Amino acid sequence: MKDQKLLMLSVLALILFNFPILSIVNIKETINGIPILFFYIFIIWLLLIIVIFRVIKNKSKEISKDE
Repeated sequence: MKDQKLLMLSVLALILFNFPILSIVNIKETINGIPILFFYIFIIWLLLIIVIFRVIKNKSKEISKDE
């Protein structure tokens, strides 16, 4: 089950970092001097890292419970 979640997160990352979505956020506006595109990339990247960490952490807890 956790492997499927990691696979789905990888597919989601591929979609979020692909051309159509990136072209939507590629505008000349800024947030506190940071272009929207850079802000989008780093926020999505950070969120993916946090979610992957939580999935792997929960997976290791389940393995330790089984032993």
